[in-house]
Amino acid sequence: MIQVLIVGGTHGNERTGVQLIRRLQASSTELERNHFVAKTLLANQLAMANNRRYLDQDLNRCFSEELLSNIPENREQSRAKEINEQFGPKGPNTQTDWIIDLHTTTANMGITLIVQQNDPLALDMALYVQKQLPGAVIFYEDNAPTTNSFLCSIAKHGFLIEVGPVAQGLLRWDAFEHTRQALSHALDFIDLQLSGQLSLPSIREADVFQFTEKLHLPRDESGEIIGMIHPQLQDQDYCQLSPGEPIFILDTGETVLFEYHEPVYVAFVNEAAYYDQAHGLSLMRKRHLTWTD
Repeated sequence: MIQVLIVGGTHGNERTGVQLIRRLQASSTELERNHFVAKTLLANQLAMANNRRYLDQDLNRCFSEELLSNIPENREQSRAKEINEQFGPKGPNTQTDWIIDLHTTTANMGITLIVQQNDPLALDMALYVQKQLPGAVIFYEDNAPTTNSFLCSIAKHGFLIEVGPVAQGLLRWDAFEHTRQALSHALDFIDLQLSGQLSLPSIREADVFQFTEKLHLPRDESGEIIGMIHPQLQDQDYCQLSPGEPIFILDTGETVLFEYHEPVYVAFVNEAAYYDQAHGLSLMRKRHLTWTD
């Protein structure tokens, strides 16, 4: 039988996924479909208990083949090896067909459906969920499987649901319900695909946002942050940013303009989780993607 794993608490202070996993564990009927019953996992319970994203290292950066094959150097790397042994091993012989990982963001990104690799079936899932939830955005990255360090990369197919804005460490009903709806549609997709009832054209297409790079917040020579996201850009995730437009404002009140060679789109604008690296936002390109089986 197909193995489907739903994960919450990969980041310990993202309570929405944790709360939903606990609800699913208490009422397993929501995990049941005609052709499979999904399993659940709370990934980083030590971080959850401390209401922290992670203790030593971001768990969602610990699943590359290199890290999984090395001796663990911290608690998250040890936990990654445990999860890989239980639900992997990462690679062609993994026992898990699908991992759906539940996340939240402090950025104003609505319902974001993240596909981490050039995986036609995961793209099909994203397109299906997007059609059920108009306004959901597909975030696409073409990572190599071996270097992909996300938890969901240990399965044959990985899918992330990212909902925001919601502050770290708290619950909001709208974020919880959006996550629940997106997950329910994703499970429906798997069931339809297994039953042969999923009708797809031979060539599928969708507008996606593809990550290009992260930009740092303004810093001084010692690395201290000396500015912030410009109010004109705040909460404008998935909007276009053109050269010459305001991007940052310094503590002194001076505006910093965007210097780039072309217009781009933005996401994870002022994401709180990235302040430890002084990342202010991600730059994206909007692509019209086509794919086949």
